[in-house]
Amino acid sequence: MNLFLIDESLSPKLELRLKELGYKVKIVRDFLKGFSDENIVKWAIKNGAVIITGDLDFGELWYWHYEGKLGVIVLRIKDYNLENQLKVINFLHENNLLTDERIKNSLIISTPSRYRIKSG
Repeated sequence: MNLFLIDESLSPKLELRLKELGYKVKIVRDFLKGFSDENIVKWAIKNGAVIITGDLDFGELWYWHYEGKLGVIVLRIKDYNLENQLKVINFLHENNLLTDERIKNSLIISTPSRYRIKSG
């Protein structure tokens, strides 16, 4: 089962929904607050966590430095309110992407109705 790490750019309430769906979840705010993106990436790699974020910088880090070594899910929504964040999470869950082993080493860009996956 994948471990998910919710970045500070997203609502910590995503933790509740992901746990309701049966996933293991940690929140950056709880123990890595204020850490650089680079240090968050290092923690995620060390602990086998997939980062869920709204911050495109993590996608760039994956693309330029960590391709194939890290899983990143970037939520692409116009308004980052909780309702829209939950729509993306529910969409990914319904499409069985959150249980797919490929995501541990992939970059996923997702809206509430489509996703692209780039595997490392």
